[in-house]
Amino acid sequence: MKDNVSGPYPKPPWRTYGNGLAIPVIVPARDVEVPEEFSVVSSLWRTIGMLVYLEYVQPSPMVHRELIWLSAMVRCTDRSYRVPESIGPKYYVARMYGDDAQSVEAARREWALPKTPARFHRVGNRIEVDAEDGTHVAFSWKPRGFTFNLPMQISSLQRGLGRVVCFTSEGRAEVQLATYRLEAFESEHPEWASFQKRLVLPGVASHVRSFDMTVRPALEVPRRIESIHPAPSMVGG
Repeated sequence: MKDNVSGPYPKPPWRTYGNGLAIPVIVPARDVEVPEEFSVVSSLWRTIGMLVYLEYVQPSPMVHRELIWLSAMVRCTDRSYRVPESIGPKYYVARMYGDDAQSVEAARREWALPKTPARFHRVGNRIEVDAEDGTHVAFSWKPRGFTFNLPMQISSLQRGLGRVVCFTSEGRAEVQLATYRLEAFESEHPEWASFQKRLVLPGVASHVRSFDMTVRPALEVPRRIESIHPAPSMVGG
């Protein structure tokens, strides 16, 4: 992992540029692990997951690579949080990997994202990722057909310490369809269980040739004070 911590990471919002790949999959809802405050949004006992690779290039505030496993669409159904109707449903980030120390720290602190350091090796349209948690992923892709300029948004809902945190990045991207091949996958972490039981949508992936996205500051919803039960008194009456 690149150790670029020469100072504190820049505070969002960030204007970011880069490229990547998004692979949608259908996963069994019962195999998705989410915090108890969230409920999986499903249809016919299945939900949509997404494996996303992003490479940030200059003049982004931080130049780095990410691999993200968005395991399901979720809602916050815990009434002790006053989550606005405008927040929902969002993806839930089950696992996330990055090769830059500043970006790992920023993801954890700003958005409660479970980002883990990893090494990335890219040759052309092939990516291999070796993470510090033991996860190993390798895949390749071939772009197909025309390129379209489209609006693009990535948003997620995470549980932080006494808060629900919404991450949003939005902008525009040049996108084309692609075929892909998962060449290797190994992980013992339960958050990947649904990925291992996925139903692949044949040949369906989005090759993001370039993007221009703004990462917004976190939208935080704290837990209501009245919902936090005080510890029972140890002093007898």
